[in-house]
Amino acid sequence: MSLRDAMNKATEGFDPKNDSVNKFKGLESGKYTVAVAKVENHETPWNAEQLNFELEVVDGESAGPKEFLQIGLDELTTKGNPNPMLETNLRLVSKLAAILGVEIPDEVWDDDTLIYENLAKAFQPAVGKVMSMDLKVRPNKKNPQYPYRNYDFEETEQPETPEVEDDGMPF
Repeated sequence: MSLRDAMNKATEGFDPKNDSVNKFKGLESGKYTVAVAKVENHETPWNAEQLNFELEVVDGESAGPKEFLQIGLDELTTKGNPNPMLETNLRLVSKLAAILGVEIPDEVWDDDTLIYENLAKAFQPAVGKVMSMDLKVRPNKKNPQYPYRNYDFEETEQPETPEVEDDGMPF
């Protein structure tokens, strides 16, 4: 693709006087088979920690793009109000653990200061595993460039990994 073709594609339907250059497109609503590419604790620009899952679509015509699932477990919002998403996010962590075969030790929940780091460590065995993701995207009236993204997950059959015999190794 030439630079001219890339420019035409990038600016198709784009109003440079009124549209943001940072328009996030992301995946549309739908069901996807995704692999866990990475799980890490992450600090946001506003100094809040989150548990981040990098999920890569691995099947179908949508294969390739990534979805970034960020889970916050703070009891209060940045404005000091009770977090309305806390219960949902705790259920999401529990569901992901069950679907991906991850055992979260009870003591992980005892230290709030290390919760994200400890959860990220607990989820490391899930890297490379696949699951079915049902994504629902809906408009965000306050910030239209950042639509709401609701997730649900289901267990799916894991792909077979070829076994390598020791005598077939080059070293």
